Amino acid sequence: MRAGHRASTQRVGAHRSTGDSRWPRWAILLAALAVAVVLTAVGLFLLDRLRIEPVPEPVATQEAEVITDPSQIDPGLEASITVLDGTGERAVAAGTGQALSDAGWTVVATASATEVVDRTVVWFDDPALEPIARGLVQQLGVGQALQSDGRISGSPITIVLGTDAPGTVPSAAPSDDGDVEHSPTPSAP
Repeated sequence: MRAGHRASTQRVGAHRSTGDSRWPRWAILLAALAVAVVLTAVGLFLLDRLRIEPVPEPVATQEAEVITDPSQIDPGLEASITVLDGTGERAVAAGTGQALSDAGWTVVATASATEVVDRTVVWFDDPALEPIARGLVQQLGVGQALQSDGRISGSPITIVLGTDAPGTVPSAAPSDDGDVEHSPTPSAP
């Protein structure tokens, strides 16, 4: 041995561990199996959410009945009309009432509404009057038919003309004295 050097019984060089640092094969297979199960579950969930539903066949719907001809109204049904002017303009209700009366509708009164309204509404107080109210909306060319909780005026049908009505609704000039020539009051059957 050389001087200054001692004999060593220890290993010289890179230190290597004696234990295996890798995962055991069974743990790797188990982890791969768990990942596969999770990915399959997520994939099935997404497919279920993205499933395209078949488009249902269109179902024939029955058209809502509309009565546009006053002669088609059941004589036993009270269908008198009051026209209220909610436009803020003068004589719109009178002119519209006259035009409806001239067309055969039973207009019993015209007056001013208590306030100006934006949209024309044909109010009816009985579901049996809905086809008539829809027909009046068609005749007016504006508005919508809505059922009221009770009578708005003395008539079962009340037309409240809104600011959308002038220039759209039919109108006829009232008689010379400014009164509307209303339809005769229907006689009781």
